[in-house]
Amino acid sequence: MHIDIPLPPPPTHQAALRIMRTKDGRQFIGKSARSSAKKWSNAATLLIKSEMNRQSESMKTGFIAVHIDFYYKHTQESERYAKKMGADIVIKNTRPDLDNLAKSVLDCLVDAGVIKDDGHIYYLALRKYYASEAKVIVDISSDSEDN
Repeated sequence: MHIDIPLPPPPTHQAALRIMRTKDGRQFIGKSARSSAKKWSNAATLLIKSEMNRQSESMKTGFIAVHIDFYYKHTQESERYAKKMGADIVIKNTRPDLDNLAKSVLDCLVDAGVIKDDGHIYYLALRKYYASEAKVIVDISSDSEDN
């Protein structure tokens, strides 16, 4: 299953976490509904659900492999470098950390019903680039597709 998310990569998951309280006063760690990470998550989940319906895909089960590419809009420096190299994309090796970006996308995949649990992922490949267009591309395969 191939999913194109035409949104800039998510704000880091960690920055959105806050200590919150339930109605009866117990504390928990959660995301504020107003945080940019939560807004990105809600928008991405809706896009993923609509793409899943468009492709008539069912929930992935078994052994799951996920490839995620994060594309950030070029900076002036990366754009100059890309033109010099004759390429459209350039590797991004600065913050945010890939592991924090992956958490947001994997949570969206679970919330959208693409995968039952991200604990079933046995292979995860992550890359981040500078490109002319900011977006996230996700490719998912399961053991049933590999056979």
